[in-house]
Amino acid sequence: MLKCNEIANLASDYLDKNLSWKEYFSVKMHLFMCGHCKRFVQHLLSTIRVVQGMERQLATTGETENIVACLPDKNQT
Repeated sequence: MLKCNEIANLASDYLDKNLSWKEYFSVKMHLFMCGHCKRFVQHLLSTIRVVQGMERQLATTGETENIVACLPDKNQT
């Protein structure tokens, strides 16, 4: 039986149907028995649908640079 953190890691592949039949069945069984994970996957699916329906627009170079500047530095530990 899969654990909840494993479901969180597999949820996107589950929705995209990028799992082996054994993994897919294991996720399906877990979702049948775990309401929290079922709700998580439903929310993930809702988020995907909302984002897919959004109008796309490209960020300007300045906007991209501002976002990158806010990201944590990988070299600092």
